Amino acid sequence: MLHCADEPRQVAYRNFNLCPHCEQRGEDPLLLRMSECIPMISRSDGKNFHLLLADRPVPFPAERREGPSREFSVCFWYCLGEQKKETKSSLVLVPAESKGHGDLYREIESIADLLVKKLLERKKLAVLYNLQGNSLRELGY
Repeated sequence: MLHCADEPRQVAYRNFNLCPHCEQRGEDPLLLRMSECIPMISRSDGKNFHLLLADRPVPFPAERREGPSREFSVCFWYCLGEQKKETKSSLVLVPAESKGHGDLYREIESIADLLVKKLLERKKLAVLYNLQGNSLRELGY
């Protein structure tokens, strides 16, 4: 299980529905997701970026018919800088160790913090990552 990642210092807002980043840019601040029946997991510095969990965790690969999956995928959407309405996606593959919903969403909270750290360091995110211990490894696709 992923242990709590150090929270990036630049994150001033966590788990919001109305985005201060979008509001400051004069855009509609309401964050919409593919699935509204999951906890809101979002991050922002209020000025330069936002990142949010876009959908519920999905078994990976979804087509697998032979018993339970060994991984699940978690999709995040993010927007960085002044690009008007340019939202990008980043997918993280997570080992499917037996977890209850509470543990799973705490782990996703930590993944969000790891993604923000990468976003602030690199000014972009890869399309696909694999969670390995307490870090994210970029995967080619």
